[in-house]
Amino acid sequence: MALFDAKAETYDDFCRTPLGHFIDMVEHDILGKVAQPRSGEIAVDLGCGTGAYSVWLQEQGLSVTGVDLSEKMLAVARRKASDRVKFIRADLSHLPFPSGQFDLAICNATLEFVQDPTAVLKEGIRVLKPGGRLVVGLIPKLGPWAVKYSKRGQETPTSVYHSARFFSYDDIKQIGPNPPYDVQFGLYVSPDEFKDENSAWALEKQRNPTQQEPGAGFMVVRWNKD
Repeated sequence: MALFDAKAETYDDFCRTPLGHFIDMVEHDILGKVAQPRSGEIAVDLGCGTGAYSVWLQEQGLSVTGVDLSEKMLAVARRKASDRVKFIRADLSHLPFPSGQFDLAICNATLEFVQDPTAVLKEGIRVLKPGGRLVVGLIPKLGPWAVKYSKRGQETPTSVYHSARFFSYDDIKQIGPNPPYDVQFGLYVSPDEFKDENSAWALEKQRNPTQQEPGAGFMVVRWNKD
């Protein structure tokens, strides 16, 4: 059974809460600024889960394929997207695509859960066209959200975070296929600070201009293929 199979039907519930919605909006905003998706492009969503980012890209005019190892997560994604997005089950470290097929590859909140992150990044680059972008969203290990999730994983052996690995930007530079083109940080509101969305956005806007890794709960890294 794939790691996220048991969570498939309830995976999106958190994003419907005020805190989850806030986090989702922050992450979409940062990932969009870094990825710069353009209508008419061909994209692949690596570790697509229930298809939220696949649908998001499709709604911006991209042709999208979502890839995940969990068939139950993919079943939810197919219901969500109808026939607008193609979804396939595959191992992200051995993608069933020829080299040079996509303009954009995104991989959000996924690298923390794979067995071989270096292989996943190499595959993400391989399937890109020259000039294509690989954009990876992560929970940086220096931030309060990684601390929260690490504690949850230690206390609950059945949690998906039990075997999760979190990365700093220096870690990512070491395992990445080449020097990153861009990195941006966000989600400076810690788990204990959230009261409501309006105050959270005010705090995020106040802290975001620092663009420092410590204190950030989200990190987006982009590589360009030569």
